[in-house]
Amino acid sequence: MNKLLALTCILVACILVAGCGDQPYTLSKEDLAAFKGAAPELKLLWEEGLKADKANDYLAAGNNYRSLLAKGITAEQMAAVQTALGGLNIRLNEAAAKGDAAAQKALEAAKSNAPHR
Repeated sequence: MNKLLALTCILVACILVAGCGDQPYTLSKEDLAAFKGAAPELKLLWEEGLKADKANDYLAAGNNYRSLLAKGITAEQMAAVQTALGGLNIRLNEAAAKGDAAAQKALEAAKSNAPHR
């Protein structure tokens, strides 16, 4: 019975993963423009986060994105930041699993900075 339950869970997980849309964490034109009219401080954090993200500077990008989440941003900006952060986290974990030293360092830093429960 336990094997049947385990197989069912694995099957459901595979279906869910396969059923997800194409690249769900790809920033749209709207996402990229979400901070166009934002306060200069917010716009700078967003632009620096995107720049660091593109350069695979996982720590800087993640820090900028998380800083934005703590600010008073609009719903559209929140969605853009969450999308960017989701994509960054996926790439970070994939790179770390492949042995990328910078990604592994970023994961270790994230673990050490995580709030303890």
